[in-house]
Amino acid sequence: MPQNTTTPDRATTVTSVITELKAVLDYELPELTEQSKIFEELGLDSTGVFELMMRLEEALDIEFDTDSLEMGHFETVGTLTDFVLGESGS
Repeated sequence: MPQNTTTPDRATTVTSVITELKAVLDYELPELTEQSKIFEELGLDSTGVFELMMRLEEALDIEFDTDSLEMGHFETVGTLTDFVLGESGS
């Protein structure tokens, strides 16, 4: 059985997270990296989290298990990317 080498691309997922964060926050953001702190630096709030997750589901064509969401998933762009990749099966 051939090994699956088409797992979701981390760079593409990071770009999607950043793009959707910018859309939800709707103001000029500094250059974002995987180390950017979503709440502390960017000011995302609980309402924004809900909108962000809906936008990511649509953009990446996946469905999140909201029962498994934890605040730690939203610490940085990188931790959110890890969660998204985990939910997409990679």
